[in-house]
Amino acid sequence: MRYLLYILILCGSNYCNAAAIKLQSYSGDTSLPHKLLLTALARQNLAYIHPYESDKDISNARILNDVKNGQLDVMWSMTSEQLEQDYQAIYIPLFRGLLGMRLAMVTQQNQHIFKHVNSIKDLYQFSAGQGKTWPDTAILKANGLKVITTLKYPNLFPMLEGNRFDYFPRGVNEPWDEIANNSELNLTVDPYILLKYTAPLYFFVAKDNHTLASQLNSALQDMIADGTFTTMFFNDSQVKMVLAKANLATRKVIPLQNPSLSSRTPLLQHALWFDPLNESNTQ
Repeated sequence: MRYLLYILILCGSNYCNAAAIKLQSYSGDTSLPHKLLLTALARQNLAYIHPYESDKDISNARILNDVKNGQLDVMWSMTSEQLEQDYQAIYIPLFRGLLGMRLAMVTQQNQHIFKHVNSIKDLYQFSAGQGKTWPDTAILKANGLKVITTLKYPNLFPMLEGNRFDYFPRGVNEPWDEIANNSELNLTVDPYILLKYTAPLYFFVAKDNHTLASQLNSALQDMIADGTFTTMFFNDSQVKMVLAKANLATRKVIPLQNPSLSSRTPLLQHALWFDPLNESNTQ
């Protein structure tokens, strides 16, 4: 009886692996998607584990495969029609569309290469670096831009410094932390341009995992309704950094088309989207 009670106690905690939701991140992850996910799981009383705890350099291709074969239950990614066909998306943009606005990471010696760029045609002479399987890689290519790819995300930073490509487009919330994490390299953020396309980042689960998809959608909708989602968004350190450092209003906006955007994108649900060019933190 005492042993049974011990098992029941464990299964009510994050240590009951059989019932725990398997996440793509690690326990120390401070990113907004990870924090939103933990809050959503808590609202549904769902336990969780981090199978990749000891290996933080997992390729996107492996994450995709592990969700498909059941080694993971939840991942997050910029969406595409193909992803939404292969997996079940939870149609709530986790960065409120912020990742569709891209800043260019460049080397310090090339920090002025986009000073006279005013249109997408001006960008054709330059090459971008991206992950081979990233959805935004296809977006850049579809707009006629030259793209150099690699399977492993950490490789992109030394490749940029080594002039394998000219710039590394990053979500407006991403480059400063990445530059700090690669401080041995001479990298900086271009001050002139902003690439802009609609590219929401969603949670995804396996195609047949309808129960978990419903639980996550319900929790996130509740978080939006009671203001928790917006508060967490504005309190996120990366979002705060964007609003403080990116100087978005002074940049030349280069609009790009996203041919992989699905018809299920909730474009008319304006509460889900943030426009950093015209809004400020009112929280």
